[in-house]
Amino acid sequence: MQLKQSIYFHSPIFLQNILTTIYGRVLYQERYGPVYQKRLQELKEKERFQTNAQAEQLARLNQFLLFCQTYSPYYQELFEQHRITLPLETLDELKQIPILSKEILRTRNADVHAKIRAPILGKTGGTTGKSIQVHYTKEDMQIRMAHLDYFKWTHGIERGMRRASFTGQTLAAESQKAPVYWRMNKAINQLLFTIKNINPQTAALYIEQLNRFNPESIDGLPSGMIEVARHAKKYNIPCTFRPKAIFPTAEMMTAAERQLIEEVFHAPIFDQYASSEGAPIVAECRYGKKHLHYEMGIIEVEEDGQILVTSFDTHGTPLVRYRVGDRMTLSEATCQCGHAGPVIASIDGRGRSFIQLKDGHRIFEGELAGIVRAFPNCIERVQYIQSDKEEIVMLYVPDERCFKEEHEKELYFVLKRLFGGQMEVLLRAVPEIPKEISGKTLLIKQLLPEKVEEFAIRREQTPFIFKKVVCFFDVFSKKKEFAKGGKNRSESVVR
Repeated sequence: MQLKQSIYFHSPIFLQNILTTIYGRVLYQERYGPVYQKRLQELKEKERFQTNAQAEQLARLNQFLLFCQTYSPYYQELFEQHRITLPLETLDELKQIPILSKEILRTRNADVHAKIRAPILGKTGGTTGKSIQVHYTKEDMQIRMAHLDYFKWTHGIERGMRRASFTGQTLAAESQKAPVYWRMNKAINQLLFTIKNINPQTAALYIEQLNRFNPESIDGLPSGMIEVARHAKKYNIPCTFRPKAIFPTAEMMTAAERQLIEEVFHAPIFDQYASSEGAPIVAECRYGKKHLHYEMGIIEVEEDGQILVTSFDTHGTPLVRYRVGDRMTLSEATCQCGHAGPVIASIDGRGRSFIQLKDGHRIFEGELAGIVRAFPNCIERVQYIQSDKEEIVMLYVPDERCFKEEHEKELYFVLKRLFGGQMEVLLRAVPEIPKEISGKTLLIKQLLPEKVEEFAIRREQTPFIFKKVVCFFDVFSKKKEFAKGGKNRSESVVR
C-alpha cells in the first residue's frame, strides 16, 4: 500500500487522475455484478406491491443465524453455551442472544470471522481510536451497493450520472504546487474533492470546479460541503451547478447547516446512515422520513439510545446484536411513501459524541449543536473538547463582520447554564476548526480516559433495560431526558 501511495503522490496530476480511474475500476468490479443487479431489481419491483416485511425479516434473520452457527467458531460456541435453538419463531427471540461488544469483536476477531472467503477488508478507527477489522464477501458489498443505489434512485439519481464526492482521503501531495484538489474517477463519472485542503484561501477554487463539472448529485462528508457553501454565501460567489439531490454521509449536521447547503447548492438533502462495520442502511425518503432497510437487518435501541445491529449482509465478519457505538431515536410514525421499513426519528451521533458531566449525566450532540442558533449569524462553527471531567473547551470561529464581545459573554453563560454549573467553560476564538486525520471536522472531541467513561456507562445502565426490537411490527419513540440544574455564577471568560 505504501508503495502504491508513493507512486501516486510522485506522479503528475494527469497521471494521478488515470490511477484514480484504474482504482475506481477495481472497486467497480467488486461492487457491481449479478448479486447487485438482482437485489436492485427486487427493491425496484417492491415499489409496485405490498410486502410482508415482518415475515421477510424473520426469514432472513434465521438464514443468517444458521450461517453464523455453521461457519463462525464464536457463534458456534455462543449458541451452544446459551442453548439457542434455530430457527427462531419470532423476532423478539433475538434477545436471547448475548450482545457483541466492540471489545469482544476486537479481542476475539479471528473467532468471530466466518471460515469462508471474504476478500474485502474494512477498518474502522472508532471513536476510541482503536482499529477493528471487518471482512466482507463480494456478495455482501454488492448487496450494500444495491441498497445505496436504490436509495439514490428513489431521488432521481441513476448510476453513471455526474457525481461530486467530498472525501476525507488525501488526494494532493504536500509538495504539490498547483491548486488542484480534486481527481477524476472516470469509471463511475465521479469527481472526488478532498476536504483536507478546503480553507478560506482555496474554497473559491472548489466552487469554480463544481461549477465547471456541474454535478447531477453530490455526496460525501458534509463538513466539506458546509465550508464551501459558507464561503460562497459569505462572499456572494454564485454556484451555477444544479444537482438533483445531495447525499451527506458519516457526519452529523445541524438544521442550520443543512439549510445552508440546500440554499447555496440549490438542491434538497436526503440523509443516510450506514456504519463502516456494516450496519443495516437507514435512508431518508422523499417525504423527509428515515426508514430502516429491513431486508438488510435489525436494529435494537438500548435504554441510553445506543443501538445494537444485526446485519444480514456481513458474512465475512458476522454481526449479531453488535453494539456499534451509534445512537438513534425511534418513531411510531408511518409514512406515505409506502416503504415497509420502520421509521427512525433521528440519528443522534456516535457513542462518544457527548460531554460527560461530573454527576454521570451526558449532554449529546443534538443539544450542543443548537447552541449557536441564539446568536445572530455571528459564529460560523464550533467544537467542544473534553479532556478533563471538570472542564470544557469550546473553540469557535467568529464572523469578524458582526461578532461582538458581548456575544462571547452570552455564549459563556448559555454553556454554564446547559452544564448545570458542573463544568468550567473555556472559550477560545480560532480562525478555523482543526480537521482530524480522517479529514472530518468533529463537533465534539471526547478525550476522557476510557475508565472514566466506562464507570459512567455502568452507572447509567444499571439496571440494564432494552427497548423493543426495531422491526416491521414493533417500534416506538422515547427520548431520554437529562437532568439540568445548579447555580449560574459569573466567572471570567477565557479565550
